[in-house]
Amino acid sequence: MSDPETESPAGPLKKFTVLRQQHAKLFVEREHLIINVKRNIVAGFQRKLGAHDHALKKAEWEVGRLKREVEMIRDSAGTGDLDYDRIAGVLEEEFDPQEQVLDEAPRQIEWANQRLNSMMTLEQTQAHQNRYRRLAELLHPEVRIAGNVTAENLWRRAREAYAAGDAPELEAIELLAEDLPPEDAEKASVEDLDRITARLKAANQNAINEIAAIRKEWPFPLVNKLPDETWVQSQREEYEQKTATLLKEREALAAELNRILDARPPVKE
Repeated sequence: MSDPETESPAGPLKKFTVLRQQHAKLFVEREHLIINVKRNIVAGFQRKLGAHDHALKKAEWEVGRLKREVEMIRDSAGTGDLDYDRIAGVLEEEFDPQEQVLDEAPRQIEWANQRLNSMMTLEQTQAHQNRYRRLAELLHPEVRIAGNVTAENLWRRAREAYAAGDAPELEAIELLAEDLPPEDAEKASVEDLDRITARLKAANQNAINEIAAIRKEWPFPLVNKLPDETWVQSQREEYEQKTATLLKEREALAAELNRILDARPPVKE
């Protein structure tokens, strides 16, 4: 006896509908984690601990650079070939890129304050996500049975608007999407529905795995810690202690470097 679900498109159509909705939900959840939640946690970290983190990283950079300079000067002095220009070039190549990153820290703190001061309300965020999920269900290439240039362009604009938090633009895109010719999934062949269903199953499983992995990455473990002022204060104290230790090491290295340079043979005319 044949299975009516495999012969009729009703079974595949139901699976397609369910998987399409799941795909939109998972896609928006992943985007929300990366675009909103992650950035908000980073902004909270920058506001509460950014200055301390910057001071520690700067001290680590200074100590690392001094250690390298002392090492190269000792090695060069031992061979009698003390080439200051070469040493300066090596130090610049190895340490300047990190210095440029450190110089961005004050701007990161400024960005954090601007972001946290201009956040959407919970109601606005929910409405923004709901609209984006509806658009994902209509426009995402994974859920469409056939290609459509207009849908592709609207989807690109929708992603940009969501990432920018541009609610009016997203609302306008939703109105435009409503004018697209509807995809009549009921007229699709069983083969086409099976093909897109298999594709959606794989995409949804990948999305589930990605979301689980993202939640384990920094800064997500901080989400429940940053509101705890006791924990924040303990982190500040830990940063300060580590920074103070490094600053003492920096002073010792600087003194050692000066001793080496003072003890070098005079340069012959």
